[in-house]
Amino acid sequence: MAVPRTNWLVFYGENVEPVFKEIVSHIEKIIIGTLIVSAGAHVSSNKPSIQLFGYLRHSLVGRGVMLVGVIILLLNFIDGLYKLGRVNWHVAWQILMSVFYIALSVRMIQLILAFRGE
Repeated sequence: MAVPRTNWLVFYGENVEPVFKEIVSHIEKIIIGTLIVSAGAHVSSNKPSIQLFGYLRHSLVGRGVMLVGVIILLLNFIDGLYKLGRVNWHVAWQILMSVFYIALSVRMIQLILAFRGE
């Protein structure tokens, strides 16, 4: 009885767990990047009630924050492409995953801005 359980735990530890860790890591980075982009978009589109860094214009600060978020998303995207390239999968699957990643990032930014609501 203990042999199937041991075999499953070995299989899970070697194959399943690392994949799930990578997926969760990329999702965390997508969420962080989209939150940063959404915060920058909000600051540059609305004049906030707090004073940002003295005399800097809010649109300039907002665009800078958006740039940092976009850089995080791009680095995560490039990292994902690199890791997909090391796996021996079909190119069509890699393209599909890339399109899904971009669509998910854009949609999350839209949703975060929509939930803020005015």
